Amino acid sequence: MKVDPRIPRLPLGLTLLTTLALLLVPSLLLSRMPRPQAIGLEKLMANVSLLQSFRPTPERPVPQLWQDRLGADSATKLWRFQTRSWWQFWDDHSNGQPFLALSSRGLPAALFRTLPVPPIQVGDLVILSPDPLSRQVLIDRLQPQVLRSKGLRQRCLPRLEQEQAVFWRPTGLGVLLGPLAPLLQDFQEGCLSLSIEGQGLAWTGEAASVEGMVLQLPQGGFGTPNPPQLAPLAKDVLLDVHGDSLDQLISGLLARELIRQPLAERYGLGPEQLQLLRQTPFRLILRPRPDRAFQASLELTVAVGNQQAPWQAGLQRLADRLQKDGLSPSPLPSPSPLPSPSRAPSPKVPQPIQLWQRKDGVGLGGWIWHPGQRQLTLFLGPQPSQLNPLQAPAQGERGSLQLQARPRALADLGLLPPDLPEVVKRSSSLWVNARPFPGAGKAAPLSQLEGSLVLQP
Repeated sequence: MKVDPRIPRLPLGLTLLTTLALLLVPSLLLSRMPRPQAIGLEKLMANVSLLQSFRPTPERPVPQLWQDRLGADSATKLWRFQTRSWWQFWDDHSNGQPFLALSSRGLPAALFRTLPVPPIQVGDLVILSPDPLSRQVLIDRLQPQVLRSKGLRQRCLPRLEQEQAVFWRPTGLGVLLGPLAPLLQDFQEGCLSLSIEGQGLAWTGEAASVEGMVLQLPQGGFGTPNPPQLAPLAKDVLLDVHGDSLDQLISGLLARELIRQPLAERYGLGPEQLQLLRQTPFRLILRPRPDRAFQASLELTVAVGNQQAPWQAGLQRLADRLQKDGLSPSPLPSPSPLPSPSRAPSPKVPQPIQLWQRKDGVGLGGWIWHPGQRQLTLFLGPQPSQLNPLQAPAQGERGSLQLQARPRALADLGLLPPDLPEVVKRSSSLWVNARPFPGAGKAAPLSQLEGSLVLQP
């Protein structure tokens, strides 16, 4: 084909630039415009307590939530032909009843005109409420404009769109854990990807100690969690937690004046003593008591290192307080199953074992110095039959918090929060590991989480 010489020809470089501009500019504009589904999820993340996503599984039975919100017939028809993710979530004003959220694409509009509670349209999501009051409260809360998600929420958004995942805010964590929530201050807001593995469930994700944290995080996941080769829990252990510092457990408690004040007034634990407590490595073990005098006994082992003197001073203040409260030192068992000195200790050497009892002779607890006096075990309940010393963490585990538990056994004793998910309460074993987010530093308010649970056979 001949080219008309009268038509001006553009230089090759300019032609390429023009072509790239025609291709890239629309793509860039589309990428900067939030997707309707993302808009709906971002609004929910900013306003609800707990949000969970599910992949389409039409081969499974129809969930009761779908039947409750859509009616049995409509739920069965929609469930059978589902091709998109769906969501359930909770807020603070629905009396514990979940909402159902579906993608509006492909849904027949006539279906929703027959529902007793009209749906709410948020972006590309159709939200079905448990009752009219909950619907109106949610509408009022969703009115304000929500800024684009950043940090942890931005990282969580594609997970909620494409995977089975869960996102929580502080209010959701408080409902699930009840009185235990202050012990998990470092995990106030978080997002986990979930996967079913055999007879159990595994997860990986992140959590922040500050809600709405905007620390810029790299995109991409960390893959399926790979549980370390942990020794199985002994038969007489319900819970085993250990970490680099007690601050990982008690920071939420010590943030409350109602707790700090009696600690200072009754036990002399001022800022200096609390700081010593915070930075101490620990191991916490919970054991069942077959005699049922106690539901369980608790052992807290701390690595005092070369700080024996301030710890001994603290124990003396505690001993004085316990005596004022009517407790008395118990006679030491003979023979003792635990190490004891061959001669009476000098005044500068701590008493190896100290037991405390009520006036009726019932032992309530005490403390034991380990050989070498660089570790100390405090216990509530009967005296431990053996010591469980702390092990120095490996280099890659520094800053981590590890937990192993038997949730089903804890639930049978009434030692779990009642609002924990049933899948957790029914599990025979649970493993959780939290460590500083890679590259963020040990002191960053962000943790990487992984874990798994095995269902009760």
